[in-house]
Amino acid sequence: MAEVVLDHVYKIYPGDVTAVEDVSTTIHDKEFVVLVGPSGCGKSTTLRMVAGLEEISQGTISINGKVVNDVAPKDRDIAMVFQNYALYPHMSVRDNMAFGLKLRKFTKQEIDTRVNEAAEILELTPLLDRKPKALSGGQRQRVALGRAIVRKPEVFLFDEPLSNLDAKLRNQMRAEILRLHKRLDATIIYVTHDQVEAMTMGTRIVVMKDGLVQQIDAPIDLYDRPNNHFVAGFIGSPTMNFVTGTIEADEFKGGGVQFKLTDAQKNSGAKGEVIMGIRPEDLALGDPSNGDGTVSGTVDIAEPLGAETYLHVLVGAGKLIARVEPSNDLDTGAEAKLHFKPKKTHLFDPETSQVLR
Repeated sequence: MAEVVLDHVYKIYPGDVTAVEDVSTTIHDKEFVVLVGPSGCGKSTTLRMVAGLEEISQGTISINGKVVNDVAPKDRDIAMVFQNYALYPHMSVRDNMAFGLKLRKFTKQEIDTRVNEAAEILELTPLLDRKPKALSGGQRQRVALGRAIVRKPEVFLFDEPLSNLDAKLRNQMRAEILRLHKRLDATIIYVTHDQVEAMTMGTRIVVMKDGLVQQIDAPIDLYDRPNNHFVAGFIGSPTMNFVTGTIEADEFKGGGVQFKLTDAQKNSGAKGEVIMGIRPEDLALGDPSNGDGTVSGTVDIAEPLGAETYLHVLVGAGKLIARVEPSNDLDTGAEAKLHFKPKKTHLFDPETSQVLR
């Protein structure tokens, strides 16, 4: 059972610089967990501590019930896939994939069997005799995956493996890794700064900021029920709109936005100044229905994307982005009237940044 447990884990560098602070979570057997956050949030450091490439300052990390704080990386039964592929340029694809097995004194027959199996899974069989310089970026990344697969480890660790690929290849490799996860029934811990990758790949997502875990949840729960202002703004593309306003007589007003609070929002104790969040896809053009919230403003920029259009609407001293149908003819300077369902809004405490529920 490939379960990974982080129990109050810290990473503190000389000079009292805390990179990771009090991280506790359990990655269950066969789970695909994604660590996501902006650059410098501590996600890669956390992954490297699991791998044994960084020492733990405090806390414990366990794999399959065994504390591995002082266990060498080669003895942790993990395999890691790096951002830069880390292939040996003078070796063929076959030798790159087999190298780790040779170091571990596997028989030639076992090495050949494992390499051929991995090559078939990743469609690398015709490329086994090529050198890395003769491969595309996507092919090199598949070789790096193959080198990890042949190990048959308990846990796979991925450190931003798709960052060097173009958009089309990233989409292809995301699907490749998801298929691999299902086929191998593996436990995977995956690090990325790309929230789209996180949302489409993870069974659970760990959102980090400044070394602290902000929320651990399934993708849809992060999207629908963010714990705080940061998570709400980080998850979703385009990012959530935020408007500061006040609540009086069970009504929110501020920044050109107005709506009646839902029963749940009334019961949350929200009062006085709050920050309201609304996702671009929850804003609609046209006449409001009974009970809808309303926004009026001036179109600053219209971004047609084919299947949809992003409208940047100037409202008061701020700006809102609406994700609308492409068949609108609004252009710069036009008046835009938007409406939304109050139940789609989120209210945050301006002092603590926590959601009010």
